[in-house]
Amino acid sequence: MTAILPWHLDTWHCLQQSLQQGRLPHALLLAGPQGVGKAGFARQLAASLLCERPQATGLACGTCRQCLLLAAGNHPDLRLLLPEEGKTQIGIDAVRELVAGNTLSVGGDAYRVFIIDPAEGMSQAAANALLKTLEEPIEGTLIILLCAQVDRLPVTIRSRCQCLRFALPPEQDAIAWMEGNIQAPPEHALQLLRLANGAPLRIPALIESGELERHNRLLKDFVAIVAGQISAVSASEAWLKDCELPSLLRYVNTWLTALVRQKMTHCAEDAFPLLQSLPERLDLKLLYQLLDKLHEIQRMSSNNLNPQLALESVLLEWGRIANGES
Repeated sequence: MTAILPWHLDTWHCLQQSLQQGRLPHALLLAGPQGVGKAGFARQLAASLLCERPQATGLACGTCRQCLLLAAGNHPDLRLLLPEEGKTQIGIDAVRELVAGNTLSVGGDAYRVFIIDPAEGMSQAAANALLKTLEEPIEGTLIILLCAQVDRLPVTIRSRCQCLRFALPPEQDAIAWMEGNIQAPPEHALQLLRLANGAPLRIPALIESGELERHNRLLKDFVAIVAGQISAVSASEAWLKDCELPSLLRYVNTWLTALVRQKMTHCAEDAFPLLQSLPERLDLKLLYQLLDKLHEIQRMSSNNLNPQLALESVLLEWGRIANGES
């Protein structure tokens, strides 16, 4: 079995201790941002519970009949509840089907495990259908809910689960893990981690999609606006042909945050060397104001927002701040 991620070890040990003491809850809510390994952790826990002879660490042996069934993807006591292909929501019929198959206790030390991912994807009706099972748990059944946006999950569901928080790992720990597990150029490790918003498991997809190259091309334009080599209007037009507005706003957010960090620590920004060439006179207060404006546009981006005008306004403001204009 795959080793537990280093930043999950404490949580894993606590759950294994609860299991040994017979105190494992009937429902767990794994809460945290995407890309920190919640889904993998849930599968490892399920494998541990279903395994006939788990290792001393609690990890499944990988060779017993139960583990082989799990590896083949047809273990009868593990159910994964995901949105249907092409949809983002989990409907009531899927939850009803799941609950209908959970009417009997499991004998001995055996377990039945249900994983719902993402839990916030359940419709209100689906959440209500799950509620009775959470209120009247069946012995030997563990329900694991994965959630990136806890505030979107009904309080009635949250209150009936033991919540485990999965935070982003420290950058140093994440980079150390990346060196042995992700085929990423070492010189770009920190940059990739920042582009992934600190979530290491998002990085392979970034590499495969060519996002690093696209990001660095846009960053050159961002710096060129300061030197007057490209206008904010031209840049916004070109960028929107290359990328969707939410991704562009996320890039600018990352750069402005890096500049704030650079100003406050008086240290060069290693993740984005191009930013080191920007004027030292950048006003910290104005950078914060631009970040506030950017966050407001990000909140409104799902509404009927004109992408061109929104991006132009951010880049024009950036040009003024970078050239010392209030």
